[in-house]
Amino acid sequence: MKKLLFLLCLLSWSALNAQKTINRPPFIAKATETIEIAAVHLSDTATVIDVDAKFTPKYWIRIAPATCLVADNGERYQVRQGVGIELGQEFWMPESGEATFSLIFPPLPPSVKSFDFVEGEGERDFNLFGISLTGKLPKLQLPKGLEKAGKMTAVALPTPEIKEGTAIISGRILDYKPSFRMKAELHSADFLSPYGQKNTELELDEVGNFHTEISVSHPSVAYLSVGGSVVSFLLSPGGETKVTVNLREMTRASSRLQKDTKAEGKKVYFEGLNAGLNTEMNSGLEIPLCSVELKDLYDMTPDQYKAYCMRKYEEADNVIRANKKISAAYAELLTVLNKDALYGLLCGYDYQLLQAYAQQKGLSLRDAGKEYLSKKPSDGYFDFLSKLDYINSPKSVYCFNYSGMVRNTAYIHLPSVKTVGIFDYLLDSSKVSPEDKEAMKKYRDNPSSQDASIMRVLRDKYDNLFQECGKVALEANQKAVGELIGGKGIYHDVQTAMQCASKLEDFMPLSEDDFATLRTIENPYFLNQLTAMNTELLQKIEENKKKRSFMVRTLPEDVKDDALFEAIVDPFKGKVVLVDFWATWCGPCKMAMKMMKPMKEELIDKDIVYVFIAGENSPETTWNNMIPDIHGEHYRLTNAQWAAICDKFEVRGVPTYLVLDRAGKQTYRSVGFPGTDTVKGELLKALNSSAD
Repeated sequence: MKKLLFLLCLLSWSALNAQKTINRPPFIAKATETIEIAAVHLSDTATVIDVDAKFTPKYWIRIAPATCLVADNGERYQVRQGVGIELGQEFWMPESGEATFSLIFPPLPPSVKSFDFVEGEGERDFNLFGISLTGKLPKLQLPKGLEKAGKMTAVALPTPEIKEGTAIISGRILDYKPSFRMKAELHSADFLSPYGQKNTELELDEVGNFHTEISVSHPSVAYLSVGGSVVSFLLSPGGETKVTVNLREMTRASSRLQKDTKAEGKKVYFEGLNAGLNTEMNSGLEIPLCSVELKDLYDMTPDQYKAYCMRKYEEADNVIRANKKISAAYAELLTVLNKDALYGLLCGYDYQLLQAYAQQKGLSLRDAGKEYLSKKPSDGYFDFLSKLDYINSPKSVYCFNYSGMVRNTAYIHLPSVKTVGIFDYLLDSSKVSPEDKEAMKKYRDNPSSQDASIMRVLRDKYDNLFQECGKVALEANQKAVGELIGGKGIYHDVQTAMQCASKLEDFMPLSEDDFATLRTIENPYFLNQLTAMNTELLQKIEENKKKRSFMVRTLPEDVKDDALFEAIVDPFKGKVVLVDFWATWCGPCKMAMKMMKPMKEELIDKDIVYVFIAGENSPETTWNNMIPDIHGEHYRLTNAQWAAICDKFEVRGVPTYLVLDRAGKQTYRSVGFPGTDTVKGELLKALNSSAD
């Protein structure tokens, strides 16, 4: 209590006796959306920073004790204490999701005109850069000619054809400094890449210049992310797109405390290919696309929801057509993007109605899902697949997420398609034991009277049959969806190509049947690209056979279910262990493994072992082809073993991670990838605690 009173007195005294107070100081860049500086109080005894925080309600944030101010003289001034927050401890956000607190630092010399607020070196740390103590930023230095470029308008949209091509991206981030540790990343559409997009990190020089070339098969909306801000523009093959990012203006426009202050220049300037169109896209003119208000959707049927969405779409379409301030080319692009927005809403009707239910009842989505009763659409609900002129239209490739829409379309369940239920499928199979069939019948006939964990065990035990049943149903549904969409076209071509690309991503070389199907596509781009990708995979598989950085391990045949985990990790006692429950088909699992590669190389000399556990639902051939690329110890369990170990550790999804210290004690658990920084921190924490 005395300590708190002392701090409050110090804070009050510092504020009252401040030589200078700067309210809402402007700043150049940020690496966080969570905190901003509401005021800086300067005195001879302390520098007091008033922090405005906004985060997910009832979740916590934390300010590291190593947080410091890096002044423009190069000196670092480490935080002394927090008022309203305890350094290094979890600070739980209130129900409003907004909070304020203060941080006390040593006094800054009068000669300091700006400083950086640096919490740490990680991408997720709370860092703000170029904070001005004069109340204004240095004058913006725009390269010659940019003001003129910022007034261009579009001439015409590029032809939406798909062919092999290259795009050049170049430009500069104004006001950039290497100390910002800022990432610039280009997100471009690519049918044959995972998730239908290619992410390219741009290498920045000392003053923020960048230049790169990437393969691009068609004109499409792309996104350039710089720090915490994003710019959208049309990226095309066959030329150079020049982008100049006005960092301070992007920061101001996305800042809670600065957004109402006067703008200084445009957020971004374009030259080169599509310059006029890209300038229009970023002119600041608000042109809303089809969207919904959740409060309007409560208790709607799917068909009522569809009618509502169609009205919203037509309203937006009329606004686009009536707008005389935009070019015909931009209006044409917006028309396509409006259809894309409508299509996504119509496909996701059940999720939108669930969200509306959750909002109305004041529930989380998870809790709402337990009581919300889905309503079935009529047979005519999905006629938009053929009538909207979107999913099979060549112009739809302008949309960044078109490949995602193609993927989602394949999973639409048409009411007219009748499929065999999972219980009927399992009960009809000779692979299910009589006693398990009996348990399934009891659960099917009266689920409320049965232990739900029994079905979870059976689900894992007969996972292959569950997948088999799902595949049969999916194929029947996809056929019906394809017939409804009708004929040949871009939808069918992209779907076929994406299915082949997905096999290659899963380390499964293409078969002769796959190539025969690809040859039926009129556009040779897909066959040429996938042939090259298949050849590359075959070469990689051969190279992987020579690798020795992985180990396939097996368990004794007589090991009991309750001793499975101990048998898996026992060989590594005395070391810290990261256990990764994963599957070959799990995209987030594979993405996390790629992200952790640099971390594993950095920690290569540490006493850390990486143990990967998969089940039979990871096809053996695919698993064998994949694991040489994944440094660590690998186990592939039977369905029964996988069910037992997942039940014991309550593994309800992959990836799931456990960290064990040298004694084999679990020190950390995460469902889903928590990020490389978190994993690294937990591993080092386990190492250090073991050492103590």
